[in-house]
Amino acid sequence: MFYMNYPIAALKPAPYNPRKIDEQAFLALQQSIKTLGMVKPIIAGEDGTIVAGHQRSRAAMAVGVEHAPVFVVKELNKLDEIRFNQLHNGTDLDTGDESVRVPPCDQVGYYDVPHQSIKGNLKAKGKGLRAAIIELITSYGPWGGVVAAADGEVLSGAQYALACKLAHLPCRTFYVPQSEAARVRAIFNKQYGQFYYENLPKLTYMQTFAQLHRLRAGKSERTPKGIVSPNYENVYIPNFRPGERILDFGCGQGDYVRLLQGRGIRIWGMEFFYRAAQQINTQAVHMMADSLFQTLRTHGRFDTVICEYVLNSTDRLAAEQAVMTCLNAFCKPGGRIYASGRQYLDNTDYVDHTRQQANTQYQISFLDPNGYTGKIRGGRWYYQKYHTDAMAMDLAQTYIGKDARLTKPAGDHLFMISGVKQHELAEADVIRALEYEFNLTWPNDMTVNRHREATQAWRAAVALERA
Repeated sequence: MFYMNYPIAALKPAPYNPRKIDEQAFLALQQSIKTLGMVKPIIAGEDGTIVAGHQRSRAAMAVGVEHAPVFVVKELNKLDEIRFNQLHNGTDLDTGDESVRVPPCDQVGYYDVPHQSIKGNLKAKGKGLRAAIIELITSYGPWGGVVAAADGEVLSGAQYALACKLAHLPCRTFYVPQSEAARVRAIFNKQYGQFYYENLPKLTYMQTFAQLHRLRAGKSERTPKGIVSPNYENVYIPNFRPGERILDFGCGQGDYVRLLQGRGIRIWGMEFFYRAAQQINTQAVHMMADSLFQTLRTHGRFDTVICEYVLNSTDRLAAEQAVMTCLNAFCKPGGRIYASGRQYLDNTDYVDHTRQQANTQYQISFLDPNGYTGKIRGGRWYYQKYHTDAMAMDLAQTYIGKDARLTKPAGDHLFMISGVKQHELAEADVIRALEYEFNLTWPNDMTVNRHREATQAWRAAVALERA
């Protein structure tokens, strides 16, 4: 339900507020409200908790506004709360080819424009964005709005207007004087705050779905389906050395580990979220840990450490740091480290990134400044990390060595950092990483709980090198 004059004092921020804003942007937002008013509604739950519009409500209070337009969403589930926040701000991300117009109006303020009166390019970019907006409109009602000049040109929210037209629903439109059109465009070309995923719900075991596929077998392990890892086939395997010991840290379903062990290669795998269908095979995880600890205690650290696509499946920076620290810790001095992940190419590739989902027609992904985006699978959130070249090189030099390289042997959308390990990390950092990785959470409040043994095995391996 839409309230034109909802008391701002009755609103309260969501505890996970996912957007951050610096002081300069906050002052600019205040100025836009003083100039134009609240041209887009805040979205709130029935108890007054803000779903989207945290920064706008704060800015309004800062300039003395006591009442604001608010759309109250009823029976909102937690997952859609976050999608609302993404899309509420994403509706400002017009692609430029929508060419949307509504009927002219010489009055200032809110009007509901019939869908038949909306004109625009229904084949514009951002099809997935429109589909996701429609999903939430049809589920919860007309929660958004657009800003238009007196002559009918939509200045902000063109994608929302097109979504309303496609859904045959009225579009809430705030008209501004024609003389303010240029100023409105300038205001809405700015980003007021950035999206961060650090405070959003996380079930780390869901990260197994963020990894790319590697080798998958058919009816027998000898009959591959044809999904292979180009890194394994073109980089790792051709460069294996006779007799060396290899660790695949984060080996997924362990297909390559089993295949290569069958060929006599001395390779171990460690995967904390080893799946049997949709369940985690905890017994298999413990068996891998047992084998890893045994070889560390008896033979020391590894000649080559591989980390295939794990970097794009961390859910926070602390997890990424723990993974990279473990790679360094398990590699002997002078050994080789390989780590790969997904490449960040251009922000526009991911703002409108869509994919088919089992539980929703389209999935929209917004990258935060750390390169993370949130996705939904089976009603649960998981996260993916996209790296710029600079992000990848920083990891390479920090955890491998100053001579580490960045290459893209599998194409521009994937990257690999590799090199000879040139330095050891501080013992305290290693222990912290081992405690993090080897005690990751599992469903039903369980954890891996092998962190103490991991620390003991690592210390024993280091001691062998010093003997």
